[in-house]
Amino acid sequence: MTSTPALARPTDDSTGSLTWLSPEANLWVASRRDDFAGFVELIDGHYDVTNSRGAHVASCGTLHQAQDLIEHSTRRASAMTTLAYVAVGTGAVAASVLAVGLGIITLS
Repeated sequence: MTSTPALARPTDDSTGSLTWLSPEANLWVASRRDDFAGFVELIDGHYDVTNSRGAHVASCGTLHQAQDLIEHSTRRASAMTTLAYVAVGTGAVAASVLAVGLGIITLS
């Protein structure tokens, strides 16, 4: 029987609060545990939200709304990472069970 390596438990990127810095006027940068989480920039009277991967998320009317979007996008990304680990682990177990099952069938 083959063994599958244990998967490392994903870290929960959603723990801890966001830290906001404003390195210049009209720009706010978010980080969590020293990891970049995204930024908000005031452009033409609206707040543009960019996530940790550099993708434009949305434009908001207030800074508070924009900062909330960064918070929600980092929590969603953490949940998706966890689901990906669960899917990979489940697939590895299913493949092992199938391999063992086929081995038993062939031996009979």
